[in-house]
Amino acid sequence: MDVGAHRGAFSLLASHAVGPHGRVVAIEPSPQFHNDLTAAATANHRTNIRAVRSAAADAHGTLTLYLEDPANLGHTTAVQPRHVHTAFDVPTAPLADLVSRAELATTRVIKIDVEGAEAAAIRGLLPGLSHLRDDAELVMEVTPRLLAKQGESAADIIDTLRGHGFHPYTLTNDYDPATYPRAMRRPQPPIRCNETPKHMTDLVFSRTNTDHLTLGR
Repeated sequence: MDVGAHRGAFSLLASHAVGPHGRVVAIEPSPQFHNDLTAAATANHRTNIRAVRSAAADAHGTLTLYLEDPANLGHTTAVQPRHVHTAFDVPTAPLADLVSRAELATTRVIKIDVEGAEAAAIRGLLPGLSHLRDDAELVMEVTPRLLAKQGESAADIIDTLRGHGFHPYTLTNDYDPATYPRAMRRPQPPIRCNETPKHMTDLVFSRTNTDHLTLGR
C-alpha cells in the first residue's frame, strides 16, 4: 500500500517486488500526480497497481493542498506555507475505507509519505489495523515541524501505534540523494527508536519486538 504515491516511483518498485500475483494500492490525491502515476503504470505494463485518487485522512471530506515551490513537486502539503504557488482541493477519506478488507488482510507493507498529514492518516487506518496480517509493517516519514503546526506530534503517532502493538524503529535516511545508491547497495537494518524524532525521520512500525529488524524478511 503506497500512501502518498506521488508519480508512482515506489508503486512501480513494489509492483515488481510483489510479482504478478501480488497487488499494489497506490493512493495519491493530486490530480496531476494521479494521472502521472496511472500513465507510468500503463507505460510499464504494470497491471497489478490499483490507483486511488484521494487524500488519506481521518474523515470523509475535502482538503486544500498547497504547493510552495514548483521545483519541489513532492512537497505538496495541507499546511499552508508563507508563499503559495498553487492551491487545489482534493477529496479525503479514512485509509480503512479506501482499501478493501481483503486488501488489508494481505498487505505486507504500508508506506506513508504525506507531508505532515501522518497523524490523520494513521487515525483513518486504526479501524483496519486488526485486519492486517501479523507481519505487516508500516514505513512512514514523520515531519515534526509540520505536525506541530496542526497541533499534532510524532510522539502521539508513536504512542498510538504502540498501543496497537506496533514497535517503532528508525530507518536510516539522511535525505541526501547522493547517498542513496550506496544505501541501496548496503542497506542498514532499522534500529529501535528510543527517542521521539525532532526532525524529519523515516520510521518503521512492526509487531516484532527486538533491537533491530532483520532485512529481507
